[in-house]
Amino acid sequence: MEEKRGTANDWQALISKLGGVFSAHVVFSETQEPTEIHVLASNRRNVKSIVRDVQSAIAARYNVDVDYHIISVAQVSPGMLASANYRLNYSGIHMHTNGKEVEVSVSLARDAEQYLGTAIGSAAPFSRMRCIAQATLDAVKACTGGTAVFELASTETIHSNGRAIVVSQVFCLPEMTPLVGCVFTDPDPDAAVAQSILDAINRKLSLYSQED
Repeated sequence: MEEKRGTANDWQALISKLGGVFSAHVVFSETQEPTEIHVLASNRRNVKSIVRDVQSAIAARYNVDVDYHIISVAQVSPGMLASANYRLNYSGIHMHTNGKEVEVSVSLARDAEQYLGTAIGSAAPFSRMRCIAQATLDAVKACTGGTAVFELASTETIHSNGRAIVVSQVFCLPEMTPLVGCVFTDPDPDAAVAQSILDAINRKLSLYSQED
């Protein structure tokens, strides 16, 4: 049932692809019913049109009729557009195992730009997760012009209400501000590690864009 209806992350990814939409945050209840849909969009489009697009996309992809009352749209002016849209998206992962060693390459995207990060470590499960996280941050470093602005503190899998969740903690340099991101492991546990890093750093990355 969950696979057919999609996860909150699936819905967010779908909504973020709609015209004029920069990002989305979806909240599901414990029974996997949508309770909140928050959308950040351009003010060049009518709010009602954006809401209808969200409803149509969800209905077409997951056959779920969304009540417009749970959809809230925040709009930004053209002058705020670049900063609001400054976020990285997970694009893909490649892993090569050689004996007890694993080499990880993570690809991130922003608009038409692609950024690749790599890391090498032990093939042990705990090290595999850390390698993915490090490779993700290496791709972020490529995006920021070779400047390392984030440092990995930990990445681990926890279980809540019968579901596995990847939780990653990252420190923002140089002030060492702790940032936390989390993503459900399904359907792809490896991708979830990279996405949890992005969940932690994307908002702060926007601030770096504003400071430049």
